[in-house]
Amino acid sequence: MKNIFKIAVVVVGIVFLNSSCKKWLTEENFVRIGSDVIYQDEGGLSVGLGALYNLQRAYELMSYNNGLQQNNLWVYCADDLGCTRTFNDAQVYKANMNAINFPRGKWNSGYQLIDRASAIISAAPNVTFSSAANRSRVIAEAKVIRAMTYFKLWQLYDNILIDTIPTTVENAFEPVVYSPAAKADVLNLINSDLDFAIANLSYNTKPGQISQGLARHIRAQVASWQSDWTTMAAQCDAIINTGGYSLQPLDLVFGANVNHKEAIYTYQFDEILSNNSGTLAGGEQHYLSAFFTARYYEMPGGHMIEDNTWGGNSFAWTTPNFYLKRLMGWDAATGLSPDRRFTTYFYPDTVIGNKPGSAYFGLKLPRSSYPGNNKLGNYRQYSFSVKKYQDFTKPAGRAGSYKDVIAYRLAETLLLGAEAHWRKSGNPSDPTALLYINRIRTRAGMPSFTTLDQQTILDESARELAFEGGRWFLLKRMGVLVSQVNQYHTFGSSSTNEAVFPMQPHMVRWPIPQDQIDLMAPSFPQNQGY
Repeated sequence: MKNIFKIAVVVVGIVFLNSSCKKWLTEENFVRIGSDVIYQDEGGLSVGLGALYNLQRAYELMSYNNGLQQNNLWVYCADDLGCTRTFNDAQVYKANMNAINFPRGKWNSGYQLIDRASAIISAAPNVTFSSAANRSRVIAEAKVIRAMTYFKLWQLYDNILIDTIPTTVENAFEPVVYSPAAKADVLNLINSDLDFAIANLSYNTKPGQISQGLARHIRAQVASWQSDWTTMAAQCDAIINTGGYSLQPLDLVFGANVNHKEAIYTYQFDEILSNNSGTLAGGEQHYLSAFFTARYYEMPGGHMIEDNTWGGNSFAWTTPNFYLKRLMGWDAATGLSPDRRFTTYFYPDTVIGNKPGSAYFGLKLPRSSYPGNNKLGNYRQYSFSVKKYQDFTKPAGRAGSYKDVIAYRLAETLLLGAEAHWRKSGNPSDPTALLYINRIRTRAGMPSFTTLDQQTILDESARELAFEGGRWFLLKRMGVLVSQVNQYHTFGSSSTNEAVFPMQPHMVRWPIPQDQIDLMAPSFPQNQGY
């Protein structure tokens, strides 16, 4: 990135503390590893690759580092399915969404991640490896991380900088003329990286390791932004038919072990191997469960205690809104839905008392127990909540979790494949499209579709993939982000103040951090509207 940062990312002094990824890279007892080791031999590059995985994991999850927590929470909740209760509402579509106040973690840390990936990609061809296949694998994994990061930056900001030359001692302070890259150039670079990875990676990898399946999945996503339905369909077909993946029973998808046959890529965590900073193999604890779960233990009446069966210690910063409940077929009278995902992916709409000795232990709580004396009261104490990140192992009183997280899974590939075949053929009854989407419907215990269109795909994606971090990008790609958010995304702490706050059209792209605009002046403009 050269001098894009106030403090340049310089190779000398870079520290990788015990930087390897649990479960598949050997843990090395290094205290401090400099560039003279990292880029000189196969072992050093393996350590560097492990450190790259650590950076990428922190970049995509809820971390306290460099503004990433708010940026990533925003990605998970700022679509048409969320109700933002607190903390992040100052940034989501409101006055503070500007170039100075909006968190800058995604931009700054993204370019740091790209720079480190490019360093490995550039160094590996000049290093002796035990085999050519190992060299290609290391390069391919680094290229997928670089492609993923560029793709995320481009989707968020539209106008981004391309720089594949890693920062070194020699070039760190060279003057650079900055200018936004053309869309075609960005996507061509991403596709080139992914095509290399597809040709050099296997489907069969260890948990948390980048595979051919992940490279193909992202390649399909990129093709969708290019309206290249043939490529999108071909990539999805390859994953579905030859990747060895399979849909799992609903109760196992987000169960205790998420490294199963449906998972294409998972983020790995291990409390024993963690220093809670993200620099060690175990990673920094994440807060996905806490952010999206109500504090049921605060409900009036004293019938609930803090217990991981009901999410344990939590924040309740964002909750699903009533639009999602309606999409799930929720019945206001019974609180039930025929869709099996309603009670598997979300906490039950009727709370069961869990305090031993309470008159309602093991029973449905009375109406008087719900905040405001009804089911629509204080969202901190009670709300329809996300169950996907439930962790039965975290200790009492701790909101953070070290449970592995699914980043990409076959259900999403099936939905992408269904869309690709429908758009490619122009036939709303396309047999392959219906075959793919109805596999998801069947698992959920729902009737099969006989036709499909864009709204059908959007609705089924909401039911299956809500609060997994991809909805905002899907809406933007399909050109309905502003209309959907303005109709359904809400802010509020209870039913008495929940309201829609209008999203302005320019907010389909994020503001580039002003200090970075200042450094790239005068040829790199701020995104319009900021």
